[in-house]
Amino acid sequence: MKKLFWMGVLACLCLPRLLFAQGAYLPESQALLNQKLEHPYLLFNNDSKQEILDRIANDPEYAQIMDLLLQQGRRIMLNTVEPERPFNDIASRYNETPLYEQYIGFYLGGSQLLAFLYQMTGDEAYAQKAFAYADKLCALESWSAGAHHFEIIYPRVWPYGAKDDQVVFTYDIMTGDCALGLGLVYDWLYPALTPDQRNRIRGGLLENAITRVRGNYEYHWWSEAYKCNWSAICHGGLGMAALSLLTEDPHLVDVVARSCEGMEKMLSNYGEDNGWAEGRSYSVYGIRESIAFVDAMKRLTNGQVNLFKAPGLQHPADFALFALTGSFNDGHSAGPIGPSYMYNKLIDESKDETAMYYLENYLNGTNRTLSMWELIWPRPTDVKAVKPANASHYFPSIDWAFMRKDFGDDYMQVALKCAPANDPHHGHLDAGSFNLTWKGDILIGEVEQRFYDQFIFNDIRWDYLYINSLGHNVVLVNDEQQIIAKRKNQPWQEGIGGKIEKFVSTPDFDYTIMDATNAYPKEELKGWKRVVVLDKATNVVLVLDRVKCAQGDKIDLLFHPTTGIETTVHDGRSVSIQGKQARIEMQPLINSDYNVRSENQYTVRVVKNNPVQSIPCLFTTLKAPADENIIGTIFYPSDLKDAQSQFKLDESGTYPVIRYSLGGQDYAYEIAPDQVKRL
Repeated sequence: MKKLFWMGVLACLCLPRLLFAQGAYLPESQALLNQKLEHPYLLFNNDSKQEILDRIANDPEYAQIMDLLLQQGRRIMLNTVEPERPFNDIASRYNETPLYEQYIGFYLGGSQLLAFLYQMTGDEAYAQKAFAYADKLCALESWSAGAHHFEIIYPRVWPYGAKDDQVVFTYDIMTGDCALGLGLVYDWLYPALTPDQRNRIRGGLLENAITRVRGNYEYHWWSEAYKCNWSAICHGGLGMAALSLLTEDPHLVDVVARSCEGMEKMLSNYGEDNGWAEGRSYSVYGIRESIAFVDAMKRLTNGQVNLFKAPGLQHPADFALFALTGSFNDGHSAGPIGPSYMYNKLIDESKDETAMYYLENYLNGTNRTLSMWELIWPRPTDVKAVKPANASHYFPSIDWAFMRKDFGDDYMQVALKCAPANDPHHGHLDAGSFNLTWKGDILIGEVEQRFYDQFIFNDIRWDYLYINSLGHNVVLVNDEQQIIAKRKNQPWQEGIGGKIEKFVSTPDFDYTIMDATNAYPKEELKGWKRVVVLDKATNVVLVLDRVKCAQGDKIDLLFHPTTGIETTVHDGRSVSIQGKQARIEMQPLINSDYNVRSENQYTVRVVKNNPVQSIPCLFTTLKAPADENIIGTIFYPSDLKDAQSQFKLDESGTYPVIRYSLGGQDYAYEIAPDQVKRL
């Protein structure tokens, strides 16, 4: 999208000629059109509102959603017990009780719902109650969470794009949420409010959001951290607040312009494959909390400013669908993710049939979001749901890969990550790691990360088990962990991390070749390549590690069973892994002495309750017999093993071959450094 797209904005709004202070946009006065804005206008106007009412009247599904909203509204109207205003406690993460955030969420959610019901019904009783709730928010001195105040957030290791010397923290993601939500409330309630009531909400939006940032963008770290979900949430909230006030404050178009620029740059960091380096949770979070601003901009400019056209949103559910088992990075989550209404809108814009498949198969029934947003952005009826021909997928933009025969719990799911170390905010030291999920059990996975404590984003984050290499399924030599590419007040170490060198998917088997060598200091571990093969017919997973180090060094392969998974180590030679539904065996294939053991690791969090947790880890340990060592590991379903089962790592040829017999069948895979052959 060209920088001068702002000419399109001004062409659709009755605003004076201006110069954007940052110099990004220079609209021409002749591009202006005389178009009067009349509330509501952000997500619908009085004409398009009728389309929502018609859906409710003619479609039983939407009528049921509306009935639910009316019942929720009735409860709010009758409720006389409301939360008392709490202290904005900077120790909320220590206590794991975010009362201030919950207080804002109570009144923001209530005011939005009631304002929407006013628009749908015309009942001004909803409007007055909605204003009373909004008034509670406008009475607050800040919409920023205590966990994001200077005392807690200043020592943070900042995301890519942010400077180290950040000192202003008056606008955060909660502010962005509140600004966007109250912007909608202002737009929807406007016809029913007195001038004083309008000015109350207007003042809240200006005092607690817009004036805290306008003209001071460079002091807010998120304003240039375009690889972080905060960028979308903060820019989107700021932009929506400014859009909602244009009838009274047309000069706020400069804020709208800067918000468009911020959103565009953030969206440009989604890969064309829809990959997002922070992980699945934050991929959805950033879009979910800002998509309303994107929609409002498209509407108000008659499509001339259309951020839905960002390349990374053309296949908007690929990351959610193919990465169903990709619980990497902070905010681990496997399974369906994202509200259905968000995908309704993204599919309507992109017409992507794979996204429609995801929506219909994973966000239906109890996973469907029954909210006002389903009425504003209904499920598309003109897009066919098409199942992808191949359920395996590689995301080159972030170096994540997923191997499976098909979607569903009947098939072994292999998730792999060997990415650059370019995200100190949510990234982990886990290049070369992989997870195994079968029958709904995450048998080998990530150390569970709970509610953030107050130090999670500081420099000591690298000591946390679920962030450093000890908490991931990687290889260590003499306990040397992977490199920390960014520390507080230290320069970036560029070029650090891993790389997926090759991803191949065939009808019979998939394989991924990963090189994690550059993720290490190379003082102990001199080189490490990992090849992972999935045999689709048998749900067998083969792992072959090539580890370079000094002869006699200690090599450890780490594998983490997840919470609720039981393991039994058999004489230090093999392991049985039992989930709720699935049972597999782990068999190392090493042509030298080795030992397998289960050892408890410990996670320590600075919280009031349950600060120390014990986490089991399977270690395969050996002394390096050579400078370059070949180490095999096979994971296979327990019910395939019988008395004739055999396993062998054959190193007699040019390339190692993993041979095994299971269920009366013989198998062999030749694993070269650059390819895998089934023999």
